[in-house]
Amino acid sequence: MANYFSDGIADSPFTADEDLTTRQYMLVICASTPGNCASATGGCNPTPIGILTNDPSAGQAAAVKMIGFTKAKARCNACYLDHGAFLIGASDGFLEPLNTVSSEIAIARWFGPRVTSTDASVLGNVLLNMWPSGCAVSAS
Repeated sequence: MANYFSDGIADSPFTADEDLTTRQYMLVICASTPGNCASATGGCNPTPIGILTNDPSAGQAAAVKMIGFTKAKARCNACYLDHGAFLIGASDGFLEPLNTVSSEIAIARWFGPRVTSTDASVLGNVLLNMWPSGCAVSAS
């Protein structure tokens, strides 16, 4: 059985702008309605605000972890998902390893099990740092 880290940092309260019952432990964005969140459907357009930690229907309270340790869904891409790997937001709300230093910004680190199967999604520990102000910012 996996052990998940807890840091005591509370989730931030939002309202689900849409049905998020299948999006638990995935990235969310600010919705166009103030105070609402929605599914992250692009890696950084707009930039995700955090990980949804519950599974609300539209109009229900949504708990979003914006910084610190949480559970999250991630998967391999061209790189293995290794302990300590830097993560970026994928176009469908999952987290993926940062392949190379480029214009993409790492928004988390993976502290879950090693995953080598491409496109196999797993639930594991991540350390979120949702501070990036936008995409296309140099990592140097």
